[in-house]
Amino acid sequence: MKTQSHNQGELTELKVKIEAQLVKDLQLMAENAEISIDEIVAVSIKRFKSSHADYMGVRVDFP
Repeated sequence: MKTQSHNQGELTELKVKIEAQLVKDLQLMAENAEISIDEIVAVSIKRFKSSHADYMGVRVDFP
């Protein structure tokens, strides 16, 4: 994950309310991995998006 480029191109801000423990966990992960919280969130959303294409109206039919 550290060697890949994420969060490139035009950026915009997203303000969300999440559980306090999740914020603490993100801060700890960012410190330990030496990457930004923004980067961790971008990667997380990309992974979620690839696993839930149906949320975007994409029909995936696996044999």
